[in-house]
Amino acid sequence: MSWGVLFSAEEELSNIDLVLSLPPTSVSCETSFSHMKLVKTSCRLSMTQATLHNLMTVKLCSPTIKDLNPEPAVEKWLV
Repeated sequence: MSWGVLFSAEEELSNIDLVLSLPPTSVSCETSFSHMKLVKTSCRLSMTQATLHNLMTVKLCSPTIKDLNPEPAVEKWLV
């Protein structure tokens, strides 16, 4: 039995698209878990899910220190 009999051309293309759309590594997931381990240490196990979510958002979505320009935030805070 040949592959042409088992799969139609559309199904084959759909499967190829699926395979090509998968990320080659799990780096983003591993990075997130590494950051979560840094944020949620044994001393902070009592924090709520909302607090952990907010801290992870800041950790993962904030600019790096060298890219951060604190002047707008400081000016807003001083006003």
